[in-house]
Amino acid sequence: MRHHALDWYAVAALVAHGFGIALVPRLAPVPEQYPVVRVPLRGEPLPVRRLVAAVRRGSEQQPPIARAMAALRAAADDREVKRV
Repeated sequence: MRHHALDWYAVAALVAHGFGIALVPRLAPVPEQYPVVRVPLRGEPLPVRRLVAAVRRGSEQQPPIARAMAALRAAADDREVKRV
């Protein structure tokens, strides 16, 4: 059986009450009052997370947005090279 929830507090409550396990993003909040622990995933291949940037249609050519997108791409490329 599987369940899908968009609220991390609901996910933590399900796990805390014995209704299985959950894959949770590192930055997702997990309430301290629940008896839930985070267990890092390890192994090969390493788990990855794909991110996208959202901009208003037609604005990607505006200089500040173009610079920000270039900086994000450079940071992503740097992480890929270092395998961080």
